[in-house]
Amino acid sequence: MYTTFYNLTALPFENTPDPRFFYQSEQHREALASIEYMIRSRKGYVVITGEIGSGKTTVGRTMCDRCGTKATIVHVTHSHRDGESLLRQVIRGVGGKYGREDDHGRLLERLGQHLVELAKQQCPVVLFVDEAQTLADHALEELRLMSAFDTATQKLIQIVIVGQPELRERLRQPNLAPLRQRIVLAKHLRPLDLNETASYILHRLQVASADADRPGVAFNHQAIYHIYQVSGGTPRMINSVCDNALLLGYVKKQRILDESIIDQVASDMICDLSESVETEGAPLKFRAHAA
Repeated sequence: MYTTFYNLTALPFENTPDPRFFYQSEQHREALASIEYMIRSRKGYVVITGEIGSGKTTVGRTMCDRCGTKATIVHVTHSHRDGESLLRQVIRGVGGKYGREDDHGRLLERLGQHLVELAKQQCPVVLFVDEAQTLADHALEELRLMSAFDTATQKLIQIVIVGQPELRERLRQPNLAPLRQRIVLAKHLRPLDLNETASYILHRLQVASADADRPGVAFNHQAIYHIYQVSGGTPRMINSVCDNALLLGYVKKQRILDESIIDQVASDMICDLSESVETEGAPLKFRAHAA
């Protein structure tokens, strides 16, 4: 709706892990570089954690995008309650097949055979596990068992495990010690600070603008400070606030967005359950807060 008004070629604040919009803060750049190094060096297991909306999935997707055709990448983006269902997904991901009656041992054999064949073709396999905190312990243990495919000279599968902070707590459990001991790198992404928030917003506007040197919209200093207050420096929340601010700025025909725009957006977005609003059914309770 507002793209033409602001001379944009894309929506700059979509909450999707689009590698085009990857913002290289120091910590995100370090996390990406570490993952790429571990994959190139075939080191094994890497863990990336962060709060909801911290950009950890974007780091992983950017890694996958940069690997391109140089590796076979298997995405695990939903929970598994047991190890066998995870194994079946990985086998499918590497182009293998299995029988309906295959038991756990046979599934491991089939996966190992496919990994050996891919290794002969000089095609590394990367297993990218997102939202890993939703995996059952049996599925996490299955990730550990995949280290058994390593040969005397190389690791046949690199595993990138991404999840929310509770994943770190689970990995401290005694029953997951064998998996924990195989992790060679663990990074935790924190929220952006104020300066990073300002740079993040400008970066996304430049990527989405028809003229990156002169974006058709800007946030003034006070607006950015209020965005930081409202979002706490969490990229997903920054995106939501900025997207709504662009829409409101379009309605008001403003190309320089100030703190009043952000305050109005925050008032519309942030709610609690303290005041009743009658609806057709039971009453809902909302109270808006300005930054």
